[in-house]
Amino acid sequence: MNFLHSAEHEHDNFGVDWVLHYEFEDIDSTLAVDEFRALIQQLEDAHLHTQVRPGNDTSLLVFIRIPRDRLGVMIHESRVKDWLHGITHSLPIADREPIDVTAETPSEELRSIYHAVTWQKQLGGAGITPGVGKWKHVTAAFPLHDPLANAELLRRWSRTTTLSSEDLDAIRALFGEKVAFYFAFIHCYSLFLLFPTVCGVVCWLYGGPYSILFGILNGIWCIVFVEYWKIRETELSLRWKVKGSGVLKVNRIQYTWEKEVIDSITGEIHKVFSTKKQLLRQLLLIPFVFVASLALGTLIVGTFALEVFISEVYNGPLKGYLEFLPTVLFSLSLPTISSTLTSMATRLTDYENYRTQDQYDLAQTQKTFVMNFITSFLPTLLTAFVYVPFGEKIVSILCPSWDVRVDATRLQQEVVYLSVTAQVLNCAEELLVPYLKRTLWQKYRAYRHRRAASARGRAHSRATDLLLLDPLEESSFLRRVRTQAASDEYNVHDDILEMCVQFGYLALFGVVWPLVPLGFLLNNWLELRGDFFKLSLECQRPPPIRAESIGPSLQGLEFLTWLGTLSTAAILHIYRSGGTGEVHLSSVVMTIFAAEQAYLAVTFGVRYALQKLGSQAEREEVARQYAVRKRYLASLLGGPKPASSPSARPRVRFHDKVDVYHLEGKDAATTVSLTAESERQSQFWTLNSVSTAEAGVKLIRALSTTDETPTKQYKSM
Repeated sequence: MNFLHSAEHEHDNFGVDWVLHYEFEDIDSTLAVDEFRALIQQLEDAHLHTQVRPGNDTSLLVFIRIPRDRLGVMIHESRVKDWLHGITHSLPIADREPIDVTAETPSEELRSIYHAVTWQKQLGGAGITPGVGKWKHVTAAFPLHDPLANAELLRRWSRTTTLSSEDLDAIRALFGEKVAFYFAFIHCYSLFLLFPTVCGVVCWLYGGPYSILFGILNGIWCIVFVEYWKIRETELSLRWKVKGSGVLKVNRIQYTWEKEVIDSITGEIHKVFSTKKQLLRQLLLIPFVFVASLALGTLIVGTFALEVFISEVYNGPLKGYLEFLPTVLFSLSLPTISSTLTSMATRLTDYENYRTQDQYDLAQTQKTFVMNFITSFLPTLLTAFVYVPFGEKIVSILCPSWDVRVDATRLQQEVVYLSVTAQVLNCAEELLVPYLKRTLWQKYRAYRHRRAASARGRAHSRATDLLLLDPLEESSFLRRVRTQAASDEYNVHDDILEMCVQFGYLALFGVVWPLVPLGFLLNNWLELRGDFFKLSLECQRPPPIRAESIGPSLQGLEFLTWLGTLSTAAILHIYRSGGTGEVHLSSVVMTIFAAEQAYLAVTFGVRYALQKLGSQAEREEVARQYAVRKRYLASLLGGPKPASSPSARPRVRFHDKVDVYHLEGKDAATTVSLTAESERQSQFWTLNSVSTAEAGVKLIRALSTTDETPTKQYKSM
C-alpha cells in the first residue's frame, strides 16, 4: 500500500486541466507584469481557476482548472451539437442536470477544456492562442500526460505483435481521434505488408530482382490497400462518432473576413472571405512548386552529377576522401534550403486565409508533400531513368573525352540503402537524438539554474529565495511539468508523411529489390512503438483534436499508387534487359500507357468489389439510423418503443488517475488514496494567500534579469 501511495503521489497532476507556459526573457519586467495580469484576467473572466509556479529560467507556469459544473455543461452542449448536425443519432438528454454530466473518455473532457481556453469570448472561451498577437510570449499550451496510462500501453505493446481495437480505443481516449487515426493507419499498413513480404521473399529466392510477377502483385497490393484504408477510415470514424465532425470546426483566430452574411434559412451569421480572392491566392501554389522544384532539384542534380564525376571519372589524389564531398555538401545545404522553403510555404498558407484549422493543415500538408516528394524520390528517379539507361550517352555528348562506364547495379544499391540502412538511421534519429538533446539540455539548464540561484542569493532577500523554492510535495510534479513545457509539440502530420514516403518507396521502387517490404515490416514494428514512446515521453501531450481521416495524406497515397504503377512498368521494361542497353523511348512510353490503363481498370474493379462487400460498421450505422426513425414514428403513433439495437457498442468509462482500462471494485486502500489525493489537490489550488496575478508578479520580479542582478551574464553564457 505504501508503494501504491508513493506511485500515485509521484504521478499526481494535482487536478490540473491545462498548462500555459509564459516566457518573459526578452521583454522588460514592467511589460511582462502587464501582460501577465492581462493573461490571468482573461482566464478568470472565462471563469477558469488559475495557479502559478516558476518555470524554467525566466518563465512562469500557469495552471488552469475548469469548474466541474461548467465542464459538465460544456460536454453536454458538445454532445447536443453532435446530435443536431447528425454526427450522433441519440439525443443526449441526461438523467441528471447537465452540470453533473461526466466525460466518457479523457480526450472528450480535455477537448472541452481546450475549447474553454482557446475559443474566443463570444464562443464562451478565454481566447488564449499561444504565439499569436498579444499572446506571443505564451510559448506553449498543453494538457499534462497521464504517466500511468502511457506506461500501461507501452507495457502491453511490448508483449504483443499487433494492436487490438481496444488498444486503438485507448489511444483515442488519451490523445484524441487525430492521433488515433495515425496509429490505426500504421497498424493497418503494417499488417498489409505481410502479403508483399511473403511474395517478395519467394520472388527473390526464385526470380531475383526485377521480377515481373512481384511487380504485378505489388502494384495490385498498393491499389487494394489504399481502397481498403478508405473503408477502414469510415469504420473508425463511425466507431469513434466523428463522421461529419468537420462541420463543427470554428474559425481560426488568424482568419480575416470581408463581410458578414446572414443565412436566409437558419438566420446564422457567417463571416465570409471572397472565394475568388482565395482561389487567386491559392494559384500561387504553382510558382511555389516551381521554385521548390528548381531549388531542391538543382541541389539534388548538382550533388548527383558531382558524385558521378568523382566516382566514375576522377582518378586524382584524395579520391577516397572526395567521394564523401557530395554527401557532405548535400547534408549541409539541404536543411537551409528546406527551412527557407518551409517558411515560404507557411507564409503562403497564411496568405491564403483559411477559415478553419483543418483547411489550413490541408494546404500546408500539400506543400510539405511536394517538398518531401522531391527530396525523397528525385535522387532515385534520376538513377533509375537518367543515369543508368542514358548516362553513357549523355556524357559522350557533353564530354566526349571522358570514358564513363555506368554501374548498372547502382539503382539496386540505392534501394537497398533506402529500405534498410536509411530506415535504421531514421529510427535512431527520431528516438535517440531527441533523448540525448533533452538530457544534455536538462543538465545545462540545471547548471544555469544553480549559477542563477547563486547570483540571486547575493542580490535578493531570503523571502525571494523561499518564493522560488518548490514545495516538497510539488517538486516531482513541477519537474515533470517543466520538462513537458520545454518539450517539442507533437506533429502527427510529420509521422503520417513519413509513412507515406515509405509507401512511395515500395510503390515506385519495390520491384528493384523484392525484399523491400520485409525491411519496412520490421522497421514498422519498432516505428509504431517508437512513435508512441516519442509521443508519451519526448513531446507535449497534443490537444485531442477530432478528425475523420488521416487528412490530405490519403490523396498522396493515391498519387503514389498511380505513379508507382508507371514507375514499375518503366523499370521492368528498361532493366529486364540489363538497364544499360539500347532503350527506345517510344516503347517505354507505350509500356507506361498500357500500365496506366491497367491501373485504372484494376482500381475500378477493386473499388467496386470493396464497396459491394461494404463494412460491418456502415451496416450498423444504417441500422441505428433506421432504429431512430422507427422509435420516433412509434412515439408519434403512441405505440410501444422498440428495444435498443443489440449490436450497439457498449460505452467504456475511463476513470481518472487509475488506468486507461475499466477497473471494477476499488478496495478501501484505493478509496483512502483518492481521498488523500483530493486533499493534496485542494491544498495546491489554495496554497497562496494572494491572487494568482499578484503571485505571478512577485515571481516575475524575482526572476527578471535586471542591471542590479548578475543573472544576465549567466544567460548569455
